[in-house]
Amino acid sequence: MKRPKLGMPYLLRKIRRVRWDPQLKAELPGCADDDCPSDCLVDLKTADCALSLWHVEDDKSNLNDVAVALATNCDNVDHLDYALVAREEVEAIGLLQPSKGATAHRAANEQWHWNLVNLTARRVAHLAYILFRSAERVRVSKKEMVRLIRDALVKQKLDRDKMKFGV
Repeated sequence: MKRPKLGMPYLLRKIRRVRWDPQLKAELPGCADDDCPSDCLVDLKTADCALSLWHVEDDKSNLNDVAVALATNCDNVDHLDYALVAREEVEAIGLLQPSKGATAHRAANEQWHWNLVNLTARRVAHLAYILFRSAERVRVSKKEMVRLIRDALVKQKLDRDKMKFGV
């Protein structure tokens, strides 16, 4: 798995890690080098031909805040899996537009939410391949997510009324 180059911003997408296991491709008869398992597409569900993504600074200074934003949209606290890829790889697929997020994290909603717009089925499939090939896939444990959410609450970064659970 390639890691994004240093000094370059990233884009983050919440995923389910099991769908992105490289072993799946090895077990898939006839899967071409420039392809990936179809289950990856489940994590790239679009609405109005757009896909929600989160900007992560090149030094990853806002990574924990973005993770907290995503976690607060869930019905309960659990581990969080995500894919992190160099922004320039996604920009090669289509147009990125800033968009207000709909999480409990105020700053994340205003500053770091983007939509990849004007998507076609072929572009989404290409994005799946790029994420499969190049993304850093990370799991944040439930224990760590609880710690990060509590820290964000103490720092008053979250709107408690928009949270779907209590911590």
